[in-house]
Amino acid sequence: MDTYDLYRFTHADGSSKDWAVRQNANGTVTTRWGPTGPVLPQSKTRRGDKRNLVQAKLRKGYVPVGTVRIDKEGRVHAVDSTPTTRSEPEPHLYWRIRMSSLVPRAALVDWAKSVSDAADRLAEVLGWARGERSDFEPGAIGNWRIPRTQTSGAGQIPIEQGVVPLLVLMAMKWLAPDGVTVSIATEDGIEVGTDLRAEARLLAQFGTYLEGVRPLAEALGLIEPRINLSRAIQSEQDYWF
Repeated sequence: MDTYDLYRFTHADGSSKDWAVRQNANGTVTTRWGPTGPVLPQSKTRRGDKRNLVQAKLRKGYVPVGTVRIDKEGRVHAVDSTPTTRSEPEPHLYWRIRMSSLVPRAALVDWAKSVSDAADRLAEVLGWARGERSDFEPGAIGNWRIPRTQTSGAGQIPIEQGVVPLLVLMAMKWLAPDGVTVSIATEDGIEVGTDLRAEARLLAQFGTYLEGVRPLAEALGLIEPRINLSRAIQSEQDYWF
């Protein structure tokens, strides 16, 4: 039997699937996958870097489960007789993008650019570097890759990953063109809107509150920036209240 690192993806309906990976001595990587259970029937061995594969799975919402041993038939065994039962997974948010085939390409390009521009502003506030991107790939912010804006898709975000993915998804929802629906839901199926003032309980799950995320939300366009009265008084521009 060989030792693998095991990761798990939990669907919104409570079901889950597992993915296991090991780096072999000859430079290849072996992965096994299937529905969560005593056997992972699917297997593949290829050349590559285990770390890159793991990071890709983490971005998709997989979470670490632990170390297991798997035999040639795919049967999963605990290491050192440790029970395979695990504690309940951390809470997640679930997102889904539904896209009509009638949405014009130009609208999708504009949407991707708007999302990328918003993420650029957010990265500037946070002092983070922004990852690569193309027409439909808004790229990465921090260690989280923003979903593509060309095709439908779905995924999940562990609460432990922080509030930034939630805010970016809310901005994507706010900026989405006609024919594109961005859904964000909690563990209990409650839909998340784009008004942060109505999401105090959700922000509390991330250990923050509206004023705590105000600079980030302003950068993403989720809330209007406050007027700096001292600057307004010194400015020659007229302000009406």
